[in-house]
Amino acid sequence: MLLSRSAKYGLQSVLYLAIKQQEEQRFRVTTIASDLDIPEHFLGKILQKLVKKDILNSAKGPNGGFFLKESSLDLPVISIIEAIDGLDAFYNCGIGINQCDEEHPCPIHKDYKPLREGFKQILSSKTIRDYKIDIKEGKSFLFKL
Repeated sequence: MLLSRSAKYGLQSVLYLAIKQQEEQRFRVTTIASDLDIPEHFLGKILQKLVKKDILNSAKGPNGGFFLKESSLDLPVISIIEAIDGLDAFYNCGIGINQCDEEHPCPIHKDYKPLREGFKQILSSKTIRDYKIDIKEGKSFLFKL
């Protein structure tokens, strides 16, 4: 699969914060983890990576937590994947052969390459805001209420 568990959890968390976004509201990792059914300790590390890459913000203290600033809504979704895992998954062999390339393709290379490139294109062309709108309009869902 192209996305690691960390990248999937990061994407879910960013979308969670996008749909829950309100002025001055912050969410603790415990709340996010509970609502999304993600291991809390693992999620904390992912969220810190996203803060370091300036996708999320965080605040400490009694009213602290994680939040998404308005400008982050216009980031392409692929920026979340890149912040957590980098973009190697979009260039690596589908079955993990290090020497796989156009001249020496693995058995699935020709079938896998267009899927991998298509998925990268989707994640590059869609913004966090695009998916937030889909969720808000009921076209998709992130978690059961």
